[in-house]
Amino acid sequence: MTAVLEPPARLLEGKGRPKRPRGGRITLEQRLREAWRGLEARGSAECPVCHLTMTWSGERGECRECGTRLS
Repeated sequence: MTAVLEPPARLLEGKGRPKRPRGGRITLEQRLREAWRGLEARGSAECPVCHLTMTWSGERGECRECGTRLS
């Protein structure tokens, strides 16, 4: 079974719809991996939950908008 991340609607109010590749769904693993790669490469990435900017903070990624943390 594959987990699929569907962000809570309240976090997306007024922020548009999340991007989906070729109309498909993105798995949680893919979304987290993409965010981690962006953090390592650029120091920032799209937050896997609210789709705003997540930045590198110490040894982890952190989204100041929704509070999501990756480490």
